[in-house]
Amino acid sequence: MGLGLSFVVGPALFALIQTSLTSGFKAGVRFAIGISLSDILVVSLVTFGVSALFEEETSRTIISIVGGIIMIIFGVFTFLQKMPQKGKSIPTSTGMSHLKYIGKGFLFNIANPGVWLYWVGPVSISANMGSAPIGGNMELTQRESSLLFLASLLAAVFTCDVMKCAIAYKLKTILLPKVIHIINKVVGVIFIVFGIYLVVTVFVSIPNPVNNI
Repeated sequence: MGLGLSFVVGPALFALIQTSLTSGFKAGVRFAIGISLSDILVVSLVTFGVSALFEEETSRTIISIVGGIIMIIFGVFTFLQKMPQKGKSIPTSTGMSHLKYIGKGFLFNIANPGVWLYWVGPVSISANMGSAPIGGNMELTQRESSLLFLASLLAAVFTCDVMKCAIAYKLKTILLPKVIHIINKVVGVIFIVFGIYLVVTVFVSIPNPVNNI
């Protein structure tokens, strides 16, 4: 399940790859750390029932609008990035730049309402887990089984995100600056479209094609 969650196609996936391509492997890993921290926070809040906010129309409206605006802002900045210079080295990271990428990953991920919704399933599964024998007369309690299950999912997602960063960085060495520049443009448009979608769905009912399958 952790592997499945890590390959859900969403804005964070594109942002992670784009960050690794343009800013390097370490920047991508820091972005992944931010995503992981936000996932931990979301799982904790969903466990304590905060996901019930999505059942209230007013809360859903505010969350969608704020999340959509954040996505649009990220999209505009990504779209307007200048073409990287071939052979130009990546600037040495400082303490503030470390926090910048971690904060960007955290904010970008937690602003997506979909993140809250797709963690509801795993949390519900963990809540219904029973005790589990681990050998001899020892067994995990229901709470311990639940925590181990969620921790395993979060660890799997983070590990896969780091692997994505490594793959994207390897691609950077064979991609021309012009290609990376085009990727930035495409990813920026994806962010903007996703943000507009979040805002528009607050005011206009858009049918989900999945429901018709």
